[in-house]
Amino acid sequence: MDNINENKAKLYLGILLLLFMAMLSIMFSFSDYVGFFKGDGVITFSWKSAGAIWFSPVLIYLAYLLYRISLGNMKRLNSKIGDYVSYVSIAGFILTLFVSFYVDDKLKTEGYITCSKSSWMAPNKYVKDISLCK
Repeated sequence: MDNINENKAKLYLGILLLLFMAMLSIMFSFSDYVGFFKGDGVITFSWKSAGAIWFSPVLIYLAYLLYRISLGNMKRLNSKIGDYVSYVSIAGFILTLFVSFYVDDKLKTEGYITCSKSSWMAPNKYVKDISLCK
């Protein structure tokens, strides 16, 4: 009996972790979009921040699946939700590429300069004045 409770506790912890990751990805993505639309002096943007908002439904769906597993209702799961989440993620991935290129082009035409990156995985940092690159 102890093993069953331990497994359920792990499932619920996994659910909370997935929901927390989804909330963080939405929050960070929105903060990058807000910085872009406000036209701040320093804008941080990358394809990862553009795409995080599109892949958070996958994390929420996985949390839902874990919840259903914890209830023992796996035989009645509807796969249509998973199909829709997959379509949103694929469309989001395609839109992410276009949005990333658009943001880069728009900021460069507005006079922003791209700072050098510390690594190839680091997001692009756009600044109006080169002295803001640090």
